[in-house]
Amino acid sequence: MLVEKLEHLDRDIAALTEPNADAGSIQFGKRAGDATAAAAEHLSRVATVEQLDVVRGEVVRAIAKIDQGTSGRCDGCDAPIAPARLAALAWATRCVPCASVASRRR
Repeated sequence: MLVEKLEHLDRDIAALTEPNADAGSIQFGKRAGDATAAAAEHLSRVATVEQLDVVRGEVVRAIAKIDQGTSGRCDGCDAPIAPARLAALAWATRCVPCASVASRRR
C-alpha cells in the first residue's frame, strides 16, 4: 500500500513539474491578463509540489520504519500511534499530539 502511494506521488510530482509549453510565449499589453493567469497557475503548481514533497517524505519515512521494525511507534515520543490514525493515514509516523506540534513548526 505504501509503495503504491509513493509511486502515485512520484507520478503526480513528475506531471506537475513538467515544463509548461506556453511558458516562453507570455506576452504583455492586451494579453497581460494571460500572463497573470499563467503566473498564478505556476505558483499554485509550486505550492502543490511542495505539499506533495512533504507527503512523499512521510511515506518514505513510514516505509523505512516498517523495514526497521518500528512501524506504529511515534517518531516524536515513541508512544504507539493510534490504530484509527494509521487506518486513516497509513504513512503516519507521529501520534496526533506530536503531529500537531510538528505542523505548527512548519
